[in-house]
Amino acid sequence: MVLALARAELKLLLRNKTVAVSSLLMPILVGLWAGFNLPDDASPQAWAITLCLQLLMVLGFTVYFAVTAALASRREDLYLKRLRSGEASDAVILAGLLAPVVLLGVLQSALMLIISISMGAPVPAPAPLLAALVLGTGLCLAAGVATSGRTSSSEQAQITTLPLFLALMGGVMVAIVGPTWLPLPGGGVGGLIHHAVTGEGDALLPAASLLVWIVLFSLLAKAWFRWEPR
Repeated sequence: MVLALARAELKLLLRNKTVAVSSLLMPILVGLWAGFNLPDDASPQAWAITLCLQLLMVLGFTVYFAVTAALASRREDLYLKRLRSGEASDAVILAGLLAPVVLLGVLQSALMLIISISMGAPVPAPAPLLAALVLGTGLCLAAGVATSGRTSSSEQAQITTLPLFLALMGGVMVAIVGPTWLPLPGGGVGGLIHHAVTGEGDALLPAASLLVWIVLFSLLAKAWFRWEPR
């Protein structure tokens, strides 16, 4: 049932031009632009900043924005209400609806990493890199579900997601100036990527920061998420 819902949701996502462009095209273009603007002898620090930017763009657009826009749209056209009238539980419905953006996010992140390594980026340490992807995805899923409760349409998602999107992108500053920016939602991702590429710092504090944000947004999602229009 989850797979059937996921296939249907993927088709709906790709049919929505706003979501498709923002979730699929934008992260790829920004990621390629960031990579091509680095010199051939770029330092590990420079590559850490670039990889952090690439991953946060994927998480921000492909996961966070897509989840917010999709759930808001499905709620307003009563699709969520119709799904709940069937045999599927709430958990199964959400898993089926969120699975496509997780898959797209993982594929785009892998593509960005392969492109960057082929252009000369150091191979990141796998453990902190995987932690950044998994915890960052969890953060953006929880935040997307929460924000969708304050969003009435996929078009309005371009406005309601902006504050947190900027806070996510602030995680790049961790790779530039250090842990001062770690408390931001994207700070944990920036700290883990910086550690994975340069070996500097540690992974425990950034991971703990992400876990705190995941718990916070999960609580907000439980309080704000609505299955039907008001």
